[in-house]
Amino acid sequence: MRILLVEDEMDMAIALTAALSRHDIVVDHAPSLDIAAEACRSGVHDAVLLDRKLPDGEGLSLIPTLRREQPGLPIIVLSALGSADQRVAGLDTGADDYLAKPFSTDELLAR
Repeated sequence: MRILLVEDEMDMAIALTAALSRHDIVVDHAPSLDIAAEACRSGVHDAVLLDRKLPDGEGLSLIPTLRREQPGLPIIVLSALGSADQRVAGLDTGADDYLAKPFSTDELLAR
């Protein structure tokens, strides 16, 4: 499996990459929306893990583009914005799932 991790916090990106790679998951890292949009055009990813608060904008803004270009691509939002309203907004935008930070790597893998 190959995923795109859209995350600007390097410590989080490194930790997630290490944890996921122990489960034979290849992780491509994009620290911004612009880099993520370019990476998504390749069509090589099996899923996207998407942070909301990115240096160049709101991560949820990428979801409509992803849905148009790759309708069945699983998208899981990983965000510190974890109130019920924020989770619902992410799901209403088209995310398949939403995990509030901090979260368990085991829970992420199960999803």
